[in-house]
Amino acid sequence: MESVVIILNNITRKSSYDSEAEHVKLVEGIPASVRCIAAGGYPPPQVTIIVGNYDVTHMFETVVNQTLLPGNGHGLRSIKYETHLWTNHYVPRADADQQLFHCSAKVTGLPVVIQRIQLNISCKSLYLSL
Repeated sequence: MESVVIILNNITRKSSYDSEAEHVKLVEGIPASVRCIAAGGYPPPQVTIIVGNYDVTHMFETVVNQTLLPGNGHGLRSIKYETHLWTNHYVPRADADQQLFHCSAKVTGLPVVIQRIQLNISCKSLYLSL
């Protein structure tokens, strides 16, 4: 596995060894655009999305792209996989406030690669009164 990237309402969080999760502000009940991209791995990785303690992977569309990389002369060429999980309709709930949004990619025999963003969910009624 090369990397995992989360894009949540145009805020990008790339894989790193930084243990501090970036914060993103969302409003309860207002749909958000979310994309989790896992680059690399063979076979293509199993990508999972967890919010707090809940697996929400089923809420996302999945697309796996493969690119045939040029070889060095004759012989075998490499294939690069990129797995996208995405939705434009992630509806944040108030109980997800201060929870971590995890995107993880797992390929058998390799370490799991995880990226996370901490959710700051504003109450919809409070947001509308501002």
